[in-house]
Amino acid sequence: MVRIAVGYDGSAASRAALEWAASRALRGPAHIDLVTVTGMITSNVTKVDRELHDVERRIHDMAPGVLVESRRIDGSMPATLLEDTRTADILAVGIRRGQPVRAALTGWMPLRLAARAKTPVCLVPDDWTFTEHAVTVGVDDDPSSDRALDLAAAEAASAGAALRVTHAWTMPTPQLDGAVALLASPLQVKEEHRKVLRDAVRHVAARYPQLVVEEALVADNPSSALLQRAPRSSLLVIGTHGRGLVTGGILGSVAQDVLGRTDCPVLIVPAT
Repeated sequence: MVRIAVGYDGSAASRAALEWAASRALRGPAHIDLVTVTGMITSNVTKVDRELHDVERRIHDMAPGVLVESRRIDGSMPATLLEDTRTADILAVGIRRGQPVRAALTGWMPLRLAARAKTPVCLVPDDWTFTEHAVTVGVDDDPSSDRALDLAAAEAASAGAALRVTHAWTMPTPQLDGAVALLASPLQVKEEHRKVLRDAVRHVAARYPQLVVEEALVADNPSSALLQRAPRSSLLVIGTHGRGLVTGGILGSVAQDVLGRTDCPVLIVPAT
């Protein structure tokens, strides 16, 4: 059974996260945990409890048969939500696309959540709508994206969607001046990166032989490569480095470049 936690604050973005979670839960046995941290909102607790009850009923309407629990907890963000949802398979929160920071859970807070979480965090834009496009995952030439690749393949398989495995590459910056700096030709470098991509595809094919897998080897930076494919994606999956992709709780450059600029959800997957 897939356990999906949803951080909810009553905003349009958090409602989009709720709808995404309900859609995801329709694929098979699932448990949705609806969590509101009262320290992040000004509403009185009676109103919060009433709204949680209404939202819980709405989930049942969207995803009949799915087990749903809701709760209100006191605390501060993001630590309280992360601690409460640490056993979830996915934590879904909303994010405002292309808008300045306004709400605690839909502005800068999703970035801090994704930066600190040990659980995969799905950031759902406030204007999200369901599509049947491929799941796109970015793979790196180090182990940081291994878990992201596995989760992306599982998500694609459960949705009956294709998996688009994307690897971006550029020529390394020479460390020396002159011809001696050119130790490898562009063709050699490209073939090395093609091997990284094909190894990733073989790994997925061995685990999911029925899954349709597309390859994308892109001569560009990772952010641009992923953003180019986002409009034809139902989900964008990005892995973090073993050192967290973060230092001091700040999300890494690729995720920061992508978040808030796509109309599909972005799933941030920590390496461990």
